[in-house]
Amino acid sequence: MRPHLQGRAALPGSGIRRVSRRPVGEDVIRDISILQRTINGLRGADLVPRGVYRFPSHEEADAWMMRLMASTHARRSSKTS
Repeated sequence: MRPHLQGRAALPGSGIRRVSRRPVGEDVIRDISILQRTINGLRGADLVPRGVYRFPSHEEADAWMMRLMASTHARRSSKTS
């Protein structure tokens, strides 16, 4: 092994060297799953309900979007105060 790579873990049987500060053997998928659940819980519902929305103009669509985002923000902030 080259001297500047000493101390780095190699993935057994893969021929690939792992260059990371994470210890070998950690369950990264489990950690990602926990993080995703936390983010989903903090985020709550989406700003805009799913679906297809049609407007006669971009201005009307923008006005509708601003009203919806403001009402969502007001609804969420009332839970945390």
